[in-house]
Amino acid sequence: MALVSSRLLVAFDAGSVSGAVVPSRFRSPRVRTLARVPLPPGAVVPAPFDDNVVDPTEVQAALAALRAQLGADPRACLILPDGVARTLLLDVPVDTDPAEFARFRLGPALPYPAAEAVIDVLTVGRSRVLAAAVRRAVVHGYEAVAADAGFAQERVDLAPLAALAGLLRDGARTASVDVILGDAAVSLAAFDGRGGLALFRSRRRDPGPDEAERLRDEVDRTAVLAGIGETHRVRVVGTGAPALIRALSFGGRPAQAGWESASNGLPQGAAELAWFGAALA
Repeated sequence: MALVSSRLLVAFDAGSVSGAVVPSRFRSPRVRTLARVPLPPGAVVPAPFDDNVVDPTEVQAALAALRAQLGADPRACLILPDGVARTLLLDVPVDTDPAEFARFRLGPALPYPAAEAVIDVLTVGRSRVLAAAVRRAVVHGYEAVAADAGFAQERVDLAPLAALAGLLRDGARTASVDVILGDAAVSLAAFDGRGGLALFRSRRRDPGPDEAERLRDEVDRTAVLAGIGETHRVRVVGTGAPALIRALSFGGRPAQAGWESASNGLPQGAAELAWFGAALA
């Protein structure tokens, strides 16, 4: 599930399907077309065990509408939502294959047979990777509905890893805590200011009236656990990012959109898309 340059990115989450057409030629604009189609409640339920596509008919219809808006070659990189994977930050021994080492370390901790896992790794430091395991049956559910909607799958990626790929490119040399918001889950990533990822945490999202306060506490807790001190930057991407940025800033924790310095002329609404990092990496 490694990140690759793809002509078409198609992302799933609980509230919508979205996508972007990304030119593959160097020096081209990074995003040619961006589109989003809402889903009815309960059509997709991100989870690590069961098939997430609860209502294939509704999801297929939304994907067909998305494909019509994007108007691109149907070959796509599918991006799965936060909340479907088990993740682990690993220091990989010298002369060791990162994917094999990740399978070795993640396998015993999985609540299903390791043979059922699809393993992904993202390099986040000199010899450090963020490893992720997704149950093959979960991946298959997304693949099947995308195929029924006419997409030809080339790769599969995960929204939190796609976000991190873009955030790494957009200034990992500053100590920061990044908040990656999915519809159903939230991840927090702490960078140590030396270009490496120091800590990565995920949890289910509870978007109630006190969410901003709880996430501010999670940001502070993440910084403490990562040992990066109080003078760190906070970046936010994903569903509801602008509102959370305003709330955090009002509450005394200044924050910024994760993509705001990634390039000029970003599409409107890009900060609300965690997976948009895949278009920038």
